[in-house]
Amino acid sequence: MKLPRPYSLQSRFLVGLILASVAIGGLLFAGFSYNMRQVLEREVNDKAAMVLAQVDAVQQYVRRILRPRMYETLNDTFIIEAMSSSFITRNIMDGTADNSPTSHIYRRVAIGARNPKFEADQRERDLVAFFRAHPDQKLWQGYTDRDGVEHFVMARPVVFAKSCLHCHGKPEDAPQELIALYGDRGFAHAEDSIGGVDLVSLPVSASVAHLQTTIMSYLMVFAIAALIYLGTTNIIFKRIVANNIRLLTASFKRNFSDDKGIELVRELEKGDEIGQMVNGIEKLGDYLYETREQLQHYANDLEDMVRERTEKLASQAEARSADVRLFVRLLAGSSRSGSRGELWAATLPDIVERFDLDRAVYVCTYYSKRHYSWPQSDVPPDLPGNWIDLLTESRALIEEDRAFIPVESSVGNAEGLLCLYHKPGRTFAEQDHEVFQALGRQLGIAADNIMALDSIVRNNANMHAIFEGITKPLLLVDESGKPVVANEAARRLALDLSGGMIQNGDLIGLLCADANDCGDCDISKSLNFNEVISREISLPSGRSFALSIYPVAESGGTRRSQAAVYVQETTQQKQMLAHMTQAEKLATVGKLASGLAHEINNPLGVILCYAKLIKKGLPEGQSRADIDVIVKHTRQAQYVLKNLLNFARPKAGTDEGVNLDAVIASLVTVFRVQAENQGAVIAADSAGDIPPVPVDAQALEHILVNLIINALDAVPEEGGRIDIRTSHDDLAEEVVVTVSDNGPGIAEENSKFIFDPFYSTKEVNKGSGLGLSIVFGFMSELGGSVMASNQSTGGAQFTLRFPLRREAEA
Repeated sequence: MKLPRPYSLQSRFLVGLILASVAIGGLLFAGFSYNMRQVLEREVNDKAAMVLAQVDAVQQYVRRILRPRMYETLNDTFIIEAMSSSFITRNIMDGTADNSPTSHIYRRVAIGARNPKFEADQRERDLVAFFRAHPDQKLWQGYTDRDGVEHFVMARPVVFAKSCLHCHGKPEDAPQELIALYGDRGFAHAEDSIGGVDLVSLPVSASVAHLQTTIMSYLMVFAIAALIYLGTTNIIFKRIVANNIRLLTASFKRNFSDDKGIELVRELEKGDEIGQMVNGIEKLGDYLYETREQLQHYANDLEDMVRERTEKLASQAEARSADVRLFVRLLAGSSRSGSRGELWAATLPDIVERFDLDRAVYVCTYYSKRHYSWPQSDVPPDLPGNWIDLLTESRALIEEDRAFIPVESSVGNAEGLLCLYHKPGRTFAEQDHEVFQALGRQLGIAADNIMALDSIVRNNANMHAIFEGITKPLLLVDESGKPVVANEAARRLALDLSGGMIQNGDLIGLLCADANDCGDCDISKSLNFNEVISREISLPSGRSFALSIYPVAESGGTRRSQAAVYVQETTQQKQMLAHMTQAEKLATVGKLASGLAHEINNPLGVILCYAKLIKKGLPEGQSRADIDVIVKHTRQAQYVLKNLLNFARPKAGTDEGVNLDAVIASLVTVFRVQAENQGAVIAADSAGDIPPVPVDAQALEHILVNLIINALDAVPEEGGRIDIRTSHDDLAEEVVVTVSDNGPGIAEENSKFIFDPFYSTKEVNKGSGLGLSIVFGFMSELGGSVMASNQSTGGAQFTLRFPLRREAEA
């Protein structure tokens, strides 16, 4: 390629075009770079604000709903994974971030943080210092360098409100679970003090690099277009101007062949072709002028084209930014919605505003074409004739002034149509078609999420109603036996056993502690071997319980870390079984006593009679003393037979009432002398207003005499005490009598046999072993009960319960 001369007209023209192109390209580069930078800043600012809004939503939910509900359910037990707003927010935000170069970084840090992992670094400490120095500032945003990567940072102060001081104020006021987990870190904060910052960091280096690449691409396109334009203009200029000038110069050479003409041609070749030939070549000058005007016109047209293209790109960028803001608002609206109606009430106004529509309507085709409209209207929209095909094929129908978009959570799963209507004279842009498809999918996913959440809430309510409706104590416990959930019956039983101290239904801890047995060992065994375990637990108070442990598998797995524990009190069943066993023994002994009394009593009478006759005929001496021994032991045998007869045929009941306090006072008077001889005291105490008891007076005396004699035998020789107390149980319609002493009490190995006939712990010839059996028989015949126990201060106590109505009358 032959280059033009540096001083020629063609060279000067090319230099001018190049300078003009460089100037235009520089201006376009600067303007485009500035506009794209502004778009990038708006995007990262909106994204950071969206992240902080999501953080606020999570924290408000924890503070207003989840934490109070957990305190109410767990009875002031603090669980950090479900009640700490900071802990939950960090975990949720960590889950929303990914490892992409453009992913956000969320940090909630503090100076002297409870968890050292979230201690503020130097940059974050500077932000804390800034907010402390400027308390009126609620937000800081700017750019910073993090590990060589430029980040956009949006930060706000963490202010400790009054409610925060429960966990961050004084250690003695904080939940013990926090102190056990973190020690004494994170306390001593004052109300309205700034102790840390919430910040969102968005890496922009990759976006800036992408932006620069885009700008350079446009610059390269402009440079290539400019080169093509310069090459084309050069060719045109050469063909139209330079070649004609060369033809003119050749004509000069042909016409001026003398020395002066040749010298003129040489001068023309050294200088500007036009400047030296204006006067002589008027026609050529006019033609060059016209060419110059035409080239100027081309340059002006090119500038207008570039300006129009730049404005079009800026408009498209603004539209995409508006689309992003729309989807952000739709996401926020769906998160606040609890039903489909609330979802469409929150999203349809945003859609109308974004696309400047006349109205927007959602038609739910699953529910008899129920529709939601904005602006609100009861008139249903006119659907196209092929609306069923649009739903089944997941295909949108977009006309000039209206659009019908399937709302689907996945392809082929459409549940309704979103109908959009433009204002009169307006039409939908072609670039909005893909946005409409994405809008339909986003709204479908939001509707499905609302349905799933509603189903979970209803199922949870049903399960809670079933769980609380079980009348027997039922618990769900962890591996250590601590209750995860307890029903109302379990909580009532725990309150009863603990005297109102335990309210969370921790029955395993109560039963194991009282029974000196480890119930969580059976829980671990049940979980490890995946088998149901049942066991009996007896408490020192006399109550007994049956525990059934059922291992529970975690959802979606086979590992069992929790167990369902079913508790049933068996105290009454055991007492009833013991009474039945005792009754069977008494029945057997009663039959034996009847036979013995019939067969032995007559020979004893004969022996006693002849002993008396022999005694009368003998003189004073050893023989008469021997006869006295025979008489004594014969009478003792008759006394035993009499007790056997009373035991076999108790007749304690009567239709007439007896004054219980009077009978007890009489017996106390009778036995007071014997008690004083033993160095003991016998006393009676009445609660007053004791109604008459339908019991035979002799049977009542027999019952109390047996108990008093046993008590006198049990008290120590000096300092003994016997107390008889009476009271009235209005609820049970019974009169209660307790006979207690300060003796050694009832040994545990003897407690099961004390009411058995002929069972006695006394020395030989000091008791027949029938006294308590007779008492038991009388009380059973009355329809009452007798219970033996040891007092906490030592000594035995017998409790008699006399019904106020005869069994037949009841």
